[in-house]
Amino acid sequence: MRKCIGCGTTLQYSDKSMLGYTEEEDNVLCERCFKLKNYGTYQSVALTNEDYQKVLNSIPKASYILYITDTLTLDCTQMEQFEKVILVITKKDILPKSVKTEKIINYMKKQYKSIIDIYVVSSKTGEGIDSMFHTIKKYKKLYVVGATNSGKSTLINKLINFYGEDEIKQKMITTSMYPSTTLDKIEIKLKDITLIDTPGLLNKDNIINYVTNKEVKKITPKKEIKPKTCQIEGEGSIIIDQYVRIDYHTKGKNSITIYASNALNIRFASLKNEKLRNQFKTTLAIEEGKDIVIPGLVFMKCVHKMDVTLYISYDIKPYIRDNFI
Repeated sequence: MRKCIGCGTTLQYSDKSMLGYTEEEDNVLCERCFKLKNYGTYQSVALTNEDYQKVLNSIPKASYILYITDTLTLDCTQMEQFEKVILVITKKDILPKSVKTEKIINYMKKQYKSIIDIYVVSSKTGEGIDSMFHTIKKYKKLYVVGATNSGKSTLINKLINFYGEDEIKQKMITTSMYPSTTLDKIEIKLKDITLIDTPGLLNKDNIINYVTNKEVKKITPKKEIKPKTCQIEGEGSIIIDQYVRIDYHTKGKNSITIYASNALNIRFASLKNEKLRNQFKTTLAIEEGKDIVIPGLVFMKCVHKMDVTLYISYDIKPYIRDNFI
């Protein structure tokens, strides 16, 4: 049975309301991928992580995994189910130029001891991709795994463009910042290597899965982030657009640096301000040298101890990690 080269779902010609529909038998894209590729029109699907997990469970145990995450979230929640992992951290271009690649690599090696190798790349500029490819091609065949909006499909298309034969270059997979773009496994043959793309995992605590398509474009950084460093003391609030309010309580002087899309409006307010106070609430005690992470939206580097209460517009769980930068 023929499959869509954009999302991997089986093509069918009988039911327009079902996945994989296309009008002509010789089409290589389903109607959904055709509209996304040519008109930027996105049609959501009703698949769940259980559907995607079935695809991942079909990956042979001895397989090499190219696990993709992005610099803003570093989402590796599904990585530990695999034994042979090469970690690729995408979207290097959105981090400030002062952030050194070696620091990112050392941080991740400390967190995950079993990783075979780590690469920090930019699919936008091509930085790091050549070095990564010339190393991974020795594995001959790799499954590509990563969360929604991690930059997985964009990276694969860059590899196709760099290392694919002319025939392969005509078959770019569908790329989008929206959830559930790839729906099934897609096999891509390059020079000396075969990549098998898999559906993007839906992290239920990533805000990308709850906002509108217009908001996805707003909260997803497209160029180098301009971090906002704030000197704080006592108590107050930080409000990040319409998405999150952070009430903080700190003893003495403290400092936080906010990393988020430049398109977001970030401002300070007093605790008397009631904006977003009726949203989903989480209270955290932050130790020295920790980050607060709201997946898909922002991470905040904290220098000293403080207590924070977060009010988030969606029922997602922020988490704490060691300072990433």
